[in-house]
Amino acid sequence: MHHTVELLVHGDQKVNEYYRAAVEHWKEIWARAESKDVYGLAEVLYDEQSWFEQHCGGSRVGQEVMVVSGFAMLYTTQAGFNGKATLAKKLYDAFQMSGCSVEVTFLAREVAKSYGVLEEWVA
Repeated sequence: MHHTVELLVHGDQKVNEYYRAAVEHWKEIWARAESKDVYGLAEVLYDEQSWFEQHCGGSRVGQEVMVVSGFAMLYTTQAGFNGKATLAKKLYDAFQMSGCSVEVTFLAREVAKSYGVLEEWVA
């Protein structure tokens, strides 16, 4: 999350556009039939990493926007995941199973931890 926070702190107006574009793209991803199960979603994530990099600020920024927006759009500070915790866990699992870059899978773990996704599934 450091790349996009740095952009925000330095007043880069494009970072807002990156996140808005990412959320709209995530809506399309979630609507796909292959995104209904974790294995299909993992394949979709692998295929879509380059879209985020191309449309959301380049390699590092695009990877960060991909991961953060994916989790953040499922969560609110007032209600948490509000019935979407299973979806958030599926997203985490799909990132880990995908062929996405090491940077993306590592960031997905860190973001999932920050949102408490992994805590909810610990026995």
